[in-house]
Amino acid sequence: MRRFLLLALTAGIAFPIVACTPKKKALLEPVVVETLISTTESWNGDSFKYPRGQAEMKLEKIIAQAGFKTPLHLHPQPGIIYVQKGTLYCETSDGQSLTIGAGESFASSQDTIHYCKNNGDEEMVVFSASAGAKGKKTTVPTE
Repeated sequence: MRRFLLLALTAGIAFPIVACTPKKKALLEPVVVETLISTTESWNGDSFKYPRGQAEMKLEKIIAQAGFKTPLHLHPQPGIIYVQKGTLYCETSDGQSLTIGAGESFASSQDTIHYCKNNGDEEMVVFSASAGAKGKKTTVPTE
């Protein structure tokens, strides 16, 4: 019984002290906003223009296995790509190329025929955000 009473008394003193202890500094820091990309043109110099119609924003997560390659295509709207995992390689029909690794981002080409592929030996995870028009494709095959 004495042990229980001693434990209860100790807990009654310790819990309020712990509750009043200041929180870790990391929890009190303000929100940090980091701009990953801000640009007025695509990686290959295309100027941005928005399609006519009801505006539609889209965010897609793309998972591609090693060796995956898209068919030739173009995007009729502005877009931003973020590579979360792996290595993305893109090449335009006129031979311009771009290689992007995990943690990097870029503005996708607009109205320029190109293909992209997973240039690494592992699964690639890419996020693609686009600002298009409702009912219009964000990727148009050209083959």
